[in-house]
Amino acid sequence: MTKEDYSPSKWRFGGGLGLGFGSNGYFGFAISPFVGYEIIPQLEGGLTVGYQYSKWSDSKQNLFNAGPYLNYYPIPSLFARAHYEYYTGTNEIEYEFESDNFKYNFNESALWLGGGYRTTGKVQLYAGLMYNVLYDKSSSLFSTGLRPILGVSVGF
Repeated sequence: MTKEDYSPSKWRFGGGLGLGFGSNGYFGFAISPFVGYEIIPQLEGGLTVGYQYSKWSDSKQNLFNAGPYLNYYPIPSLFARAHYEYYTGTNEIEYEFESDNFKYNFNESALWLGGGYRTTGKVQLYAGLMYNVLYDKSSSLFSTGLRPILGVSVGF
């Protein structure tokens, strides 16, 4: 079967994985699967879920997220994306000389708008950049309103 013979179905499955190490004993892990469906030609809608774990020398964080997205493909290799996500999680700070740790929960909504490039075919690689239009520097759990996106998807 050649690339030209491939006719993708309406369903796409994919996501991204992340692993990071850094100073102050930093370790991070993230997983973000998604499922998408071609609503009409050039428009895909779907649902994402995600989990992120981060640990520094004196604190750790668990972060869960979920939300719908829409991708518009003006041409097969470019996409525009609108993606709402709701985040919830916990942060725990471990005090070296105290028996009690400080633990708190947090919640945040984000509306990411952006776009990027994707390869075509049954297996697709995609990369892009999004901005959270709900970002508030004074109260956000994110250090910036920008977020790169990178992942793989498979059509079935």
